[in-house]
Amino acid sequence: MSRKIGSELTTELFERLNGRDVSPHEGKIIPLITLDEAGRPHPALLSYYEVVAKDRSTLDIGIWKNSSTANNIRRNANLAFMITDTAVNFYLKGTAREVQAELPSMQQVSRFRITLSEVLEDQEANAQITTGLTYTRTKPREDSDISAIVLAGLLQEP
Repeated sequence: MSRKIGSELTTELFERLNGRDVSPHEGKIIPLITLDEAGRPHPALLSYYEVVAKDRSTLDIGIWKNSSTANNIRRNANLAFMITDTAVNFYLKGTAREVQAELPSMQQVSRFRITLSEVLEDQEANAQITTGLTYTRTKPREDSDISAIVLAGLLQEP
């Protein structure tokens, strides 16, 4: 059963999401849930290169500007993230607003700013999470990689 932590990221979550060192989280996925036009949950998968904690209650995300996810956020600001990894399981809920229709560094991507309203932890004492969702890159990440460009853009102020 989940327990409410509050409306701000813990120190651990802030350090994980602040974008300063994403290398320990290379290959890890952050599920994002928005609501579609019919009010049904719509999942999207982000990486740590697309989510940056600006402070303990504010996240910036980079989403392809013409995607269903971006359009869902524009229509209904409510969303939720899952931060799941070995011995880590948090749900972040909040509301979003578009702050940049196009990132200057990557014009196909819009920046949305999320204000957190609820942070929940979900850890069972005898059922520890052993892994989160992951992906494997087919080639090493370079500074010219789209995700690296998005992360650099999100780390800058709009």
